Amino acid sequence: MIAPDAEYRGFYPESMKTKANELDAVVSEIQQYLGFLKTVGCPGVDLGQKSIDIIRSWEKTDPIVAERSVPVSLSAVFDAFLQCRRCGLADTKMASVFGAGAENAQLMFIGFAPEKGDEITGRPYTGKEGALLTRIIEAMGLDRNSVYISHAVKCFLQEGRLPGKWEARACRYYLVRQVQAIKPSVICVLGETAASALLRSHMPFERIRGKFQDFEGILVMPTYDLAHLLAEPSAKRPVWEDMQKIMKKLDSGGNTPRGGTS
Repeated sequence: MIAPDAEYRGFYPESMKTKANELDAVVSEIQQYLGFLKTVGCPGVDLGQKSIDIIRSWEKTDPIVAERSVPVSLSAVFDAFLQCRRCGLADTKMASVFGAGAENAQLMFIGFAPEKGDEITGRPYTGKEGALLTRIIEAMGLDRNSVYISHAVKCFLQEGRLPGKWEARACRYYLVRQVQAIKPSVICVLGETAASALLRSHMPFERIRGKFQDFEGILVMPTYDLAHLLAEPSAKRPVWEDMQKIMKKLDSGGNTPRGGTS
């Protein structure tokens, strides 16, 4: 489809303008990614019949692809995750860290990616950041066994770099299904990258930090990530204020506001 000339765009309804802007953004990202693949020596994409058949088979064989009315179990999500081939990390990762905690947790914490040491234990947040998270959870009158902790990207990279946005998008498939299986009343996303991965929000992080957002009818509280707290202790005060808001919602039954509210 050929995009309309700029002089005619004024005749289009606002909803169509928005969709056109979103499409432009997607096309731009695809172009940038293809440019990146070219620079690293990728010769192209195989679109032969064999490759197409493999792609089509993914949905047929995935045990957690089902009707929305069918409950998703956490064990089914985990079994599917063990066979994940959704990005290149399947071949280069040191280890995978799926998540840990109560399967019926009312509160779920989501960071961006495993920290050093998690690849050994297979559990999320077992280092310095994890020790801080444990203290925060206990200060809320809870313990780690009563909440569920996971990451937006569940693989620990060999080279020590942080995962990119494309890897986060690939892994979001399992993150969303984790949330659907656990059905928490409140989710606390730790940091801008984790918030962006779950919410797909283009809002500046400082505009949504400390204000409840909505994800599939679940309250989401974006707050600073744990590494930031270790580097900037002054940020602990606003984070504790965010935790107090979470505690208040949990005590009141977790009524979900629409849009972003404090």
